Amino acid sequence: MNSTRTRRVLGAAAATAVAALSVGTLAVPAHAAGPALRLDVGPMIKISGEPTTQPQFGENVFLRAGRTGTAPVQNAKLTLDTTGLDGIAVLTVSGGRCVTAARTITCDLAYLNSDSDSVPGSLWLSAVPGARAGTKGVVHAALTAPGAESANKDFSVEVGGAVFRAAEIAPRTQAKVGSTFTPAVRFANRGGVSAARAIVEIMMLPGLKVENWPSNCEYATDPGQIGQEGFGAPIATTHAICTVEGEILPNEPVRLNGLDLTVTSEARYTFTDFMVFTDPDAPGAQGPALRRRLAFEHGTGAPATLPRDSAEGIPSGYPDINGHFTEQEVFADNGADFGLTGSWTPDSSGRAGTLSITATNRGPAAIFDRSGGDATPFVRIQLPEGASVTDLPKNCRANNRVQGVPQDHPLNRFDCDAFAFYIANGASSTRVLGVKLDEGTVPLSAVVSFQNEVSDLEDGYPSAPMSWDPDPDNNRIKVALRSLPLPGTPAPDGGAGAPEEPVVPAPAADSTGTGSGSVTGTGSTGGTATTAAGRTATRTGTTGTAGSTGTATLDLADGGELADSGRGDAVPLAWASATALTLGGAAFLTSRRLGRRRS
Repeated sequence: MNSTRTRRVLGAAAATAVAALSVGTLAVPAHAAGPALRLDVGPMIKISGEPTTQPQFGENVFLRAGRTGTAPVQNAKLTLDTTGLDGIAVLTVSGGRCVTAARTITCDLAYLNSDSDSVPGSLWLSAVPGARAGTKGVVHAALTAPGAESANKDFSVEVGGAVFRAAEIAPRTQAKVGSTFTPAVRFANRGGVSAARAIVEIMMLPGLKVENWPSNCEYATDPGQIGQEGFGAPIATTHAICTVEGEILPNEPVRLNGLDLTVTSEARYTFTDFMVFTDPDAPGAQGPALRRRLAFEHGTGAPATLPRDSAEGIPSGYPDINGHFTEQEVFADNGADFGLTGSWTPDSSGRAGTLSITATNRGPAAIFDRSGGDATPFVRIQLPEGASVTDLPKNCRANNRVQGVPQDHPLNRFDCDAFAFYIANGASSTRVLGVKLDEGTVPLSAVVSFQNEVSDLEDGYPSAPMSWDPDPDNNRIKVALRSLPLPGTPAPDGGAGAPEEPVVPAPAADSTGTGSGSVTGTGSTGGTATTAAGRTATRTGTTGTAGSTGTATLDLADGGELADSGRGDAVPLAWASATALTLGGAAFLTSRRLGRRRS
């Protein structure tokens, strides 16, 4: 669920989902004559005090150019005046359409076709030999184009200034819901001058909370900016900015004290990101952008402090662009009950209708899939022979593969997306398929199950192996599309239909539809009928007539995988007896998931 291969990459991505909003922007407002140009670049860029050669494709100046409106801007030109860096640093550019003359770099951008385009060429800043730590210079950037309003931006460059580098935090495993702990946020000043304070920015996912924020912290709730930034699902996060005053000497290690995290009932896998800066406008800081769109309030608890700590585990040397970042992962002893429900609504003819399938996370935990799909379940709908799809939602697709291998015939199987990578407690999704039934009286049922990337490629998993789910019984259900004829219904030969009898569910391995079992049926009359001992099925409803609504639950024998066999007749033949339940227009059956669970 959380592979080490992707943990750091995805962690940085989630932590910096809104970092682009903190980049300084200066754009002259447009007027009727034409578009306005815009420049995005951080207000302060810090570089090592030691001269550093530009690596291949390396850049430490992240500058983007753009324009307002929708029409491309032709013949745009970027000019970088580096006169203000004399004796401090050198700005160079590799690749692209850029030329350098004396202290000026000019780049031909050709045309701008969005509000934020990357600049061709890699910009690199390196300290001048002997430059004093903490010395600052300035670069003036100008963006011009014929017929457009120009944009100008100054950004500062500091050589060898105070800058923090953070240590990794060990994951917290087997955490108990309701427990509280102090994350080991440790970092050191790897610059050549002292820092007057530390700015600690915090992004916390659901499953963790701070009971009482320190008085030198401000916090706000973000209703779902991460989802809006393209990560797939809105996540309500908590952002905080803590300003801890006090001198931190060069190479001095410290530890954040006074900030405690509590594990909530939503935790299964979750994390909190920490970013440490020497000032609010440092490169990578999100604070300025967060303050523009969120309403922060001050904490009331005892102030957070930065006592001196051991340097063990804190990387040495001037940090790279992600050196300020660290993360506390939490794996909680908690679970989430995922369940499927379904209903069939026939039209007046009884030979067509809509099949509605709902997937729900019944909690208490939220499930966060960080590894790229292993834990995100989708819904598989196996229709029987005699049923065909007439209307397939856009988030559903036919699947004619068995364990990843294409078959030479349709399987009447359809996979529907159910959730994105973050599945909150209470999250649900419904997919509605149009289905047509062939004429006849043979009972027909659809088999619906959770699947994921793991179960779809391994033998023996008719439902997705979800380690967090304490109740897998509702991960695989049957939905009756056509039941046995009701009492008094004319049979094909003109005679009366057979009277309805208690349903005897067949073991899954019994393809004949025979087998022993017991059934308890309860209607408005309160009547109860029971047959021989075995598997148990329970039915509730308002009446025993057509058009009634109800629910039914079947516990089927383990060991079968008929829904995934690829045979169109496997499901209805194997469970012909079980499908004798007459549930009317909105009925569903729930069965024990077959096959073993993976630990």
